[in-house]
Amino acid sequence: MAFQNAQAVYQKNMKQAEAYKKTASANKEQTYTPSVSAEGTAAPASSGLQTQNTKPASTNAYQQNAIQTVSRGDLTLLLYNGCLKFIDKAGKSMDAKDMESKNKFIIRAQDIIRELMVTLKTDSEIGQNMFRLYDFIHRRLVDANINNDKEALTEARGLVKEFRDTWKETIKLDRQQRFGEGDQA
Repeated sequence: MAFQNAQAVYQKNMKQAEAYKKTASANKEQTYTPSVSAEGTAAPASSGLQTQNTKPASTNAYQQNAIQTVSRGDLTLLLYNGCLKFIDKAGKSMDAKDMESKNKFIIRAQDIIRELMVTLKTDSEIGQNMFRLYDFIHRRLVDANINNDKEALTEARGLVKEFRDTWKETIKLDRQQRFGEGDQA
């Protein structure tokens, strides 16, 4: 039953992500927020789209400016690092038998993977293969959450870490090629 609920929420979020992807180019003021509550169930009657004006007032202006001015490559690196951070926190929560925190952290990691999936260009074989790997990571995170499977969480972490390390090296090589610098990634 829990698996079916998780699968339904996943499918709903993927549909919302695709809808966002189609409308994002037309309206740059929208941000994607998946409609999943802390319990992992679908939130009521939400389109999954919010305008930037609905961001919480407690958001640090400095952080917002830093995120808005960072390059796309560095933003992807931040997403990978954030995903790893949430997976690590979920693992610690799992060890501490804190299921509520574990669920919250895994859902945040899933959100990051979904964002990477939505923004990925799949018009090449490499893009399609990366999409499949992201989907596999997402499924392993779902398995880890539903079954309290530390092995699935570790497997997902290993794949995200490989993506992060590869991406970091790519940024470094790109900077060396363009600017003669390379140790800032």
